[in-house]
Parts: sequence; structure tokens; C-alpha cells
Amino acid sequence: MSFQRAYPQVNPANGFAVPGGGADPIWSIYRTLRDVASAFGLKPKVMQTLAALLSCLKPGKGTICFASNNELQRRLAGVSDKTIRRHIAELAAAGVLQRHDSPNGKRYSSRDPLSGEVEAYGIDLSPMIQKAPLWESALAELEIEGGRIRHCRTKLLARLARIDAHGDIQIDTDAIRKILRRKSVTYQDIEGLLDAAEKALGSVEDSALPSSKTAATADPSEQPQMSASGGQNDRDHSMSETEDKETDCSQPNGATTSTTVGEVLGKLHRACNDAMRFALEPIGSWQGIHRHAKMLAPMIGIDQSLIEAARMRLGDDQAALSIIAMVQLQPRVRNMQAYFRSLITGRRSKGFNVARLLDKLEMSSMCR
Repeated sequence: MSFQRAYPQVNPANGFAVPGGGADPIWSIYRTLRDVASAFGLKPKVMQTLAALLSCLKPGKGTICFASNNELQRRLAGVSDKTIRRHIAELAAAGVLQRHDSPNGKRYSSRDPLSGEVEAYGIDLSPMIQKAPLWESALAELEIEGGRIRHCRTKLLARLARIDAHGDIQIDTDAIRKILRRKSVTYQDIEGLLDAAEKALGSVEDSALPSSKTAATADPSEQPQMSASGGQNDRDHSMSETEDKETDCSQPNGATTSTTVGEVLGKLHRACNDAMRFALEPIGSWQGIHRHAKMLAPMIGIDQSLIEAARMRLGDDQAALSIIAMVQLQPRVRNMQAYFRSLITGRRSKGFNVARLLDKLEMSSMCR
């Protein structure tokens, strides 16, 4: 039944003009109000009672509902009379409807046959229609707020994933994710959590990889193996060459068998294929190798202090390669933290050579 057939354009009881055009516009207004009901303190059960009231509007009788509470109970599948009264009171308090009570509490209308004057007692739903612009404005604001929440939530989840990848940032990401699952969480709540996550993540990423800022602008094949300072790089490099000569190593510890990032990555994929599968994003630079190594280190028990020791001993690039190699070796080593410490600062450190280790891993991978 279309709206135009069910209701006249003017309510005979109060002269209110019902909006025209389209099928059942009053139900369209109801759906808009239903979508923003929570903003006006109206619960779903209350909106079901409002829908029952709308369904009771009689053809040609305007926007006043004359149905009894017994009829509403029947349409609401046995909801108690007390509950219906409470719902109607809440709808009236929210400005959705008006009650016109008769002296005996019944809902009916009386018409003068000569003057045509109508005296109506019932539940007037015209306020819901009159306030249609208010419901539409509230819905638009709610959609904007929802979009901002979704965008901010997406950003926060991305930052949490990076924090989990680092592994050494003292933030309870699981607790934050539980907060995000709450229906009551607001944009301000998520924005505050995002700000805290970005500050913690920024402080770690800015200080964790000193060479990463220059890696993006310099030719990767020409980068020196950096440690705390340029002079110390030179000393570490010369010391590594001396140590390797004494241990009959074919190459200095600060070099690899490849001279470009592409060749290094190729060797890593051949020698450390299992470790490279953990990459969260495509790796195409030394900076990416550093990030990947930093993400892998906590997985095998290598803490920040041991990472710094490896950087001091080997330089940033070689330290990153050694960590990736350790991940590949992890199934064969009982205590990886102790083993890696012995390679960096212990009795095995003098003969440790990253390039030679990668060559062995590559040969082992080819023999599988």
C-alpha cells in the first residue's frame, strides 16, 4: 500500500501536511531515525514499538495512531503493557511523538457532522515527520564520524602491526586491540591511542637504525659499513681485514660476495629463503634489510643490547645480514642468544665471517 493511498495530504485532526512524493516516505523517515536512534537515547526495542505504532496508522486517518495497547502487544509478539507504556513515554520525551489522552484513557476521534471539526485522542506521530531534517542532519554527522573512526582505526592497526614487528616497544598491543573492539569507543579515544603509538614507534625507529636515513639517498653499493662514527668504521673495517687474514678467510668481514643491493638480496633469498618469507613488505634496499632484521631479531631471542653489540662489531649492514642468517640457522641451534653472542663478542668472534656463512647456507640450500 503506497503512502499516498494510505494517508491524505492533510491530517484532518491537526492540519499537518504529510510529505508527498515516493512510496511510503514516512517509513523512509523512520529508517533514518532508526539509524541515528542511539544518538537520541532510543534503544532498538523502543524503535520496534515505534514501527508497530506506524503500522497501525489507518488509511485516510492521518498521522494519529488510535490502536490500543492490546493491539500493539499483539503486533509486538506479546511485549508487556508496562513496556509499551514505557517505550511510548521515551519516544515522547525524545520529541518523536505526542500523546493526546482522552478522559477515559481510550484512543478515538470524534467529528462534528456539521462543522467537520475533529477531536482526536491518540498518539500523534507528526513530530517524527516534522523533524525529518533533524534526523537527516544527525545521520550525516554520524556517517562522517563513522568514517573518521574507521580511518583512524585503520591507521592505529597499521601502527600496532609495526610495533609488533619491532618487538621491543613496551606497549600492550593486545590491550589496545581489545579497546578498539568496544562499541562505545569514540574518535577521541582512538586518536589518543594513535598518538601514543606513533610517538613510541617514532622514537624507536628514529634511533634504532642510524644508517637508514642515508641509505635512501646514497648508492647502496658505495655505502661504508657504519657503526658509531666514521673513524670507528675505518678501524672496525681494518681490524676485520686483519682478523680475517689471520684466520685465512677469503674476504674481509665488512664485505659480501655481492656488491649491489640486488645481488645481496638475491643471495639472501637463496641462502635464507625461510627467513625472507617473514618479510612484511617487499624488500629492495639496505634500509629494508635493516627493518627486516630488526623485526626478526626478537623471534629468535636476540635483544636490543645484542643487536647494538653486533652493529659495533660488524657494522649495520653486516649485523642485519648476520641476524637474518641466524633465523635461517635457528632450527639447528639450541640456544640462539648464547650462540649469537659467542659469534659477536665471544670465542668464535675472531673467525666469524658473514659472507662465508651466507655462502655455506646457499650451498646447503642448493643441496636440499
